[in-house]
Amino acid sequence: MGQAFVEHTDSKGRKMICIKAFENGLVCKGFQYEVGKTYIMSRNKVKLCESGFHAANGTDPSLTLEYYPLTETTEYCMVDINVVSSDDDKVVGDKIKILRKLSLDEVIELDKTGEWCACFATYVKGADIKKLQAAVIKKDKTGRWCCNFACHVRGADIKKLQAAVINKDETGEWCYNFAIGVEGADIKKLEAAVIEKDKTGKWCYIFTEYVKGADTKKLQAAVIKKDKTGEWCYKFARDVEGADIKKLQAAVINKDETGRWCCNFAIAVEGADIKKLQAAVIKKDKAGELYYDFAKYVKGADIKKLQAAVIKKDEAGRRTYLFALYVKGADIKKLQAAVIKKDETGYLCCFFAEFVKGADIKKLQAAVIKKDKTGKWCGYFAECVEGAGIKKLQAAVINKDKTGYACYKFAECVKGADIKKLQAAVAGKDKRNRWIKRLLSIRI
Repeated sequence: MGQAFVEHTDSKGRKMICIKAFENGLVCKGFQYEVGKTYIMSRNKVKLCESGFHAANGTDPSLTLEYYPLTETTEYCMVDINVVSSDDDKVVGDKIKILRKLSLDEVIELDKTGEWCACFATYVKGADIKKLQAAVIKKDKTGRWCCNFACHVRGADIKKLQAAVINKDETGEWCYNFAIGVEGADIKKLEAAVIEKDKTGKWCYIFTEYVKGADTKKLQAAVIKKDKTGEWCYKFARDVEGADIKKLQAAVINKDETGRWCCNFAIAVEGADIKKLQAAVIKKDKAGELYYDFAKYVKGADIKKLQAAVIKKDEAGRRTYLFALYVKGADIKKLQAAVIKKDETGYLCCFFAEFVKGADIKKLQAAVIKKDKTGKWCGYFAECVEGAGIKKLQAAVINKDKTGYACYKFAECVKGADIKKLQAAVAGKDKRNRWIKRLLSIRI
């Protein structure tokens, strides 16, 4: 920025009228600006966040807060900038004209959301609290900055700001934040507002969990009424002391369409009815995704029923394999048979043989040889599974491999591989001589 100079020349780009923040005396990054003057620099040197003339992406002073901390001496100007590039909150250009300096009242007027006014009142000593509070109440559309103002500004009018938050907040989020963050907040009024505004049950649950003096019964009833998925009923039961577990469990079973929250309820909530929740999970989970979680983590789970459900619903075999891998008491033979039936390429048979204790290596190897179309998984089986039949797998790889790559990898990775046979196979398959060169480098 120190290389910038005063000059009147043309440059390409779109022009924007923006607000720019300065240190005291219109200084930015050590460079002195003056009102009414135009500054340019080489377009090739302009890069967002690194070099060039920067300003806010618009006229809202809130956009400058991340880059210029508010102090008593921060100054603002309206500028005309020739934009080279931009992001959500800032622009950079190769030409800038400082149009005029803005008064404090003008900056307040330009604040669109109340964020800048709230921050100014928070950080600047001697700020006019009444004027800034009035501006925040007028501009804030969500209640966020009224809440922020009440939380952080000494001398704020809590009643007026609370009334504004209750009026503006559409979800209950800022009523909750007001209740938890503002000393002297009217908990009953804010609780009533949260119950009225919350559409999902999320903020009713959070209000109950964190706000002292919250009415657990009323908020629980609201959560049960508003929650559409069962998530917040589950979390209410898990976290809130004095929650009615039976009512919340019934609500979760009724609302949960996938079984996820029924499963979590059984895992995490003391006093949950495991049988009812397990029945709900088996009914709702269409793919078998949750069965091994339920079987693994829930004390008292019926392993046989869950295993039967996994075998029935799991189309690809992946969750059947995971059930065998993680669940104590699983019937490895039945699960292995299901994986062999469902696995279309052989990759799950490989993993089953490699990781599952008690797996039948011979049967799984036969399945891999039958299902593998490229030789890739036959090679993997030979490399990774203890007790694999190297000769049979090598023959299968030679038979299935069309490019020579699988034969080359077999020779490279598998102990006991017949290098000569694999070299001969690669020589016949590798049309581009890509793999034969590498294979010939392997010592026989």
